[in-house]
Amino acid sequence: MQYLFELGKNPTLSRTEIEHVFLRDTVSHTITANINAYITISTEKRISCPSLMSELGGTIKIGRELPSTAQSVEKTLSSYLAKTQKGKITFSLSGKDAKKIALATKKLLKHDGRSVRYVEIKNTATILHNNLVEKQSDCVIVDDTLFVTQAIQPIEDLGKRDFERPGRDSKSGMLPPKLAKMMINISAAQKDATILDPFCGSGTIATEAILMGYSKIFATDISEKAIDDTKKNISWLHKEYPENTGNIEICKKTDVAALAQHIPENSVDAIITEPYMGKPLFGNEPIEFLSGQNDYLTTLYSSAFASFKKVLKKDGIVVFIIPQFNTKNGWVYINCLDQIKKAGFTPTPLSTKSESILYHRPNQHVGRRIWRFRLND
Repeated sequence: MQYLFELGKNPTLSRTEIEHVFLRDTVSHTITANINAYITISTEKRISCPSLMSELGGTIKIGRELPSTAQSVEKTLSSYLAKTQKGKITFSLSGKDAKKIALATKKLLKHDGRSVRYVEIKNTATILHNNLVEKQSDCVIVDDTLFVTQAIQPIEDLGKRDFERPGRDSKSGMLPPKLAKMMINISAAQKDATILDPFCGSGTIATEAILMGYSKIFATDISEKAIDDTKKNISWLHKEYPENTGNIEICKKTDVAALAQHIPENSVDAIITEPYMGKPLFGNEPIEFLSGQNDYLTTLYSSAFASFKKVLKKDGIVVFIIPQFNTKNGWVYINCLDQIKKAGFTPTPLSTKSESILYHRPNQHVGRRIWRFRLND
């Protein structure tokens, strides 16, 4: 089977997430094309696109290939719609020359006496509000191949978990649920694995892990407010999603250096976390301030990895964000990699071009550089 994945705003990160999910689930696959914001993947076995979409954070759309049945794309599409749609046909098409092909398809269907409405896609919400996934009539053309959409990103649900949860701290910065899911998936941790977030903040990684089917989760933080926010958000999650009953053990206010006092040694399969990334920035900080902050964060992260080594199992994984600061003179980096390596960890490349991937939106003063480390034997 061949499937189409429309990648998010950070295509490299989205592709990396998909590959690690397939690795975790031992899905035999081959990436057959990488065209702009799309990749096509061939699998030996059929995959459940809605189930896979519920796992992913960085994929906008998943479609399956629509085998060609005619000489032209519009004839293949019109034949498919005529056979699968009852009554008035409502369809959409995106990709190269989409509008031209869609209008030609509409003309063919009308010639055969069908009532047809073509919907121009502006965003995922357009597909959602026209029920085009349920109707199996949202299509994408990539490299002269047609795909019919099987699942789209649940944008309303993700927004609900981002903005409606009761425990929020905008001043300290909040990890988006999409990014939390991507980090969890990049760990490739099995669903029965024990995972730990030692800088839990408002509990985004822990709550997303519950929704993804993880059942053994530790959450800790040195901030009392963070612990309280995490507890509030877990209670809210269980009310909003009562079918998900994963177990989160929240340690009391805990310094990351003292993890082994609360968590059994060699018991954790994966640590997935966004650490404290320094004081909020406004873009006009002097270099002296950034240098001092970088020295503090370097010490904090070095101490954290020394502590991680005590609680991780052999070959344990750490998915960790190292911030970098955007200034008028360019990026300012935290030079802590040597200390992390000396603590016994090796970076595992996330892409063919780089060991790490930068997650950054325009006008943000802080960039999140995502790393994946493995504890050495």
